[in-house]
Amino acid sequence: MRRKWIVIILVAFTSVLGLYFGFTTNSSDSSNIPKEEEALVQPLKTPDNYVSIDGSVRYQTIDNFGASDAWSMDPLGKYWTEENKNRVADLLFSREKGIGLSAWRFNIGAGSAETDDSIIPDPWRRAEAFKMSEDGDYDWSKQAGQQWFLQAAKDRGVDTLIAFVNSPPVWMTKNGHAQPDPAVGSTNLKEGYEDEFASFLIDVSEHFKEEGLDFQYISPINEPTWDWNLAKQEANRYNNDDLKRVILELHRQLKESSLDAQISAPDGVEITALLDDEYYQRFAGGGQYSGGANSLGTGKYREYIKDLLGDPQLKEAVGNKIASHSYWSDYSKPGDDRLGELRDLLDANMKKYGPEVKYWVTEYCILGDYGPGRDLGMDPALHVARTIHFDLTEANAAAWQWWTAVSKVDYKDGLIYTDFNEAGDEQNILTSKIMWALGNYSKFIRPGAERISLAGLDEEARSGLLGSAYVHAGEQTVTAVFVNDSEKDKRIRISLDGVDKNGSIAVMESYITSAGRDLARGEDVPIRDDHTFEAVIPAKSVVTLTGGGEDGTVEANERKESEVTTEMDVSGQGNGKSDEQAVQQDKEALEVAQEGYAGYLFSYFTGEGTPDGEQIYFALSVGNDPLRWKELNGGKPVLTSTMGEKGVRDPFMIRSPEGDKFYMIATDLKINGNWNWDRAQRQGSRSIMVWESSDLLTWSEPRMVEVSPAEAGNTWAPEVFFDEATGEYIVFWASKLFADESHAGDAYQKIMYSKTRDFHVFTEPQVYMDFGYSIIDTTMISHKGKIYRFTKDERDNQPLSPYGKMVFQEVLDSVFDTGNQMVKEGVGSVKGIEGPTVFKSNTEEKWYLFVDEFGGRGYVPLETTDLDSGEWTVSPDYDLPSSPRHGTVIPITKTEYDAIYDKYLLNR
Repeated sequence: MRRKWIVIILVAFTSVLGLYFGFTTNSSDSSNIPKEEEALVQPLKTPDNYVSIDGSVRYQTIDNFGASDAWSMDPLGKYWTEENKNRVADLLFSREKGIGLSAWRFNIGAGSAETDDSIIPDPWRRAEAFKMSEDGDYDWSKQAGQQWFLQAAKDRGVDTLIAFVNSPPVWMTKNGHAQPDPAVGSTNLKEGYEDEFASFLIDVSEHFKEEGLDFQYISPINEPTWDWNLAKQEANRYNNDDLKRVILELHRQLKESSLDAQISAPDGVEITALLDDEYYQRFAGGGQYSGGANSLGTGKYREYIKDLLGDPQLKEAVGNKIASHSYWSDYSKPGDDRLGELRDLLDANMKKYGPEVKYWVTEYCILGDYGPGRDLGMDPALHVARTIHFDLTEANAAAWQWWTAVSKVDYKDGLIYTDFNEAGDEQNILTSKIMWALGNYSKFIRPGAERISLAGLDEEARSGLLGSAYVHAGEQTVTAVFVNDSEKDKRIRISLDGVDKNGSIAVMESYITSAGRDLARGEDVPIRDDHTFEAVIPAKSVVTLTGGGEDGTVEANERKESEVTTEMDVSGQGNGKSDEQAVQQDKEALEVAQEGYAGYLFSYFTGEGTPDGEQIYFALSVGNDPLRWKELNGGKPVLTSTMGEKGVRDPFMIRSPEGDKFYMIATDLKINGNWNWDRAQRQGSRSIMVWESSDLLTWSEPRMVEVSPAEAGNTWAPEVFFDEATGEYIVFWASKLFADESHAGDAYQKIMYSKTRDFHVFTEPQVYMDFGYSIIDTTMISHKGKIYRFTKDERDNQPLSPYGKMVFQEVLDSVFDTGNQMVKEGVGSVKGIEGPTVFKSNTEEKWYLFVDEFGGRGYVPLETTDLDSGEWTVSPDYDLPSSPRHGTVIPITKTEYDAIYDKYLLNR
């Protein structure tokens, strides 16, 4: 067997890896020579996070990581020594000596170097052109410095070369310059010159093909949204009609040429400019994108996704791909979540036009208030790494490319910096931590890698410890990326599933970028027999782990071609099963949907009044009547717990989206025998109980999973909502959060949440609902794109809280929608209730809300035909099990119904 390498990248903003890495100060222009290491043996501690990496769940394929040559590479290539040019090329392109970029963007100049001295004063922002007049000849000696680095990139293994244009050649522009002015109208390209412009790009590309430098992509337009008037650099605007004409003409000529190049477009300036108006309004709360040239009155400069992918001709011309930039999209703050919400909307908007639509980030550097000021240190590097993370995980970007590779200015726009300005100046090379942090991705996540599932971290925080993972079937590599901007070290336990089935990974090699290290080698981390390892990720660092694996470590993703599995793959679910098992699993889910529902299963507990009342009971509906029930197992508990507090309450049951598994979770609590409610809320369990079943007949042994933080006094009434947008289960529960771990003083109940994909690994708990007073027993149901949420107001029922000890109803657009609206307080006008469970009728447009009248009848059924109304009435006639308390009702198929009936009722 050939020996290959497994790669795991941990891009982290924290401080060790299963051990502490030694850090020594090194200058910003140092190479990545490993420094002396210092190992610190640590006692075993409880991990802060349990992280699972699942190679059976695949997302986008990664095409490349890159940067551009604009515009610094031309003076460097012309005036620098061969030694220094080679050193820069090695830093950018070599996997052995640098960061191993896999894409390089070559700027085809417009000729401003000869025409625009007065309006582009900085010579580094001007460019030569291969052709300076309509009737003139091509001069292939131009842009010689850029050509040197283009060849150097090719020689060092960069396999994606991209030709991009900021402005058409000056002889094709209306004003004779390489930037527009207010008088040129919608664009500076001369009317009717789309043909000449496309021919010029074809000629340049064919020349370089003859030189052995094939451009795989041509980007004819750059940031068409901006007005670019007197911009002091080469640039041009195009309204959407201008843009379409350029793209369609170039596409026509490409098909007639000898080139295999594809068009990359539109290279929009920011994500918000891409969105369809309806998606922009969902993000901004109304209106439409109005930035850039949209204020000029010269046409439309927005909605690029709709106008390019919604037109079949243009969709073909751009290769079913949208290319854009991540400027002004690298932060999250209340009401303006650009890292998360904006990218989620972008991904949803793209998928509106087909599941195979691809997204590339083709330019980024730090702009805005944080942009000014050269900074070679870790803070901007971590800022960039976090932006890369969300581009890859939320926007599902298939490529990520930095702006200018080398900068001489006082701005955060370069990977490498120099103080060189003109011939004769010192040729100094200053590497930035941004470059090395990008290297933690680019050097190890190679073209052809696929992003896979990584669970166990809280992505909603937009900071702290974040994570993503990748596999590469060709190189037999696995890659995981962690981004954490907290000041604390984070100990994590990582499990590898769906990869390395032959157990060939023995250790993970480590490579660290930090204040004192530049992608330098650290110590090895051993892999246990159960495919897990522990690491303490250092504060403010970027860490890559690599380990060796033989052929077969990563299996080809054949499931992508299976129509049966498409829906599951989109939902982001996976369980590490074989392809055959996964296909069978999805067939079973399809059978559930086709078979329809024939009844309901009710799980509940019966109260603390009897020794076994705090265990789990089942009842089966009489056919499809949700108001008539038969108790199962002779009225005795079906599931019991001898773990933790040795009692379970508030059982909640959910069917997996694939339909092949059921999960039961419950409160770990027993009041019978001690009757101490204060202890239950102050020193109660921080765990939930979990069972699993594939058929509702046979259940796993229970397991305890700690989900609440140390300052929590209890973990009550856990429930689950499956988030189709992310493919994750959102687990939520009520906890009293005290000031510290002593649990002294006063506190009130808040609704907490955590995320999981497998009910083994959970993200760190976060506050979900905080009303400033106690609320408990939240439950949710979705209908027609809305989520209806029911919660108990735990306050006493009195004049100041007239709806205390009652249930209120809210409506949301998504699970984490902060614009939730109150529909009804005091639902059904029933007092002294808790434990709401809501479900839809199997046979009609009706919903049932069972509420637990804890001081009287136990569960009471309410019903409505209009969820939006908030009007619920007590069902006039019902026959529930005896003494049912807080539980769950789920619909079941005829096959499931018959099997349950045969097991529990047939011979009774």
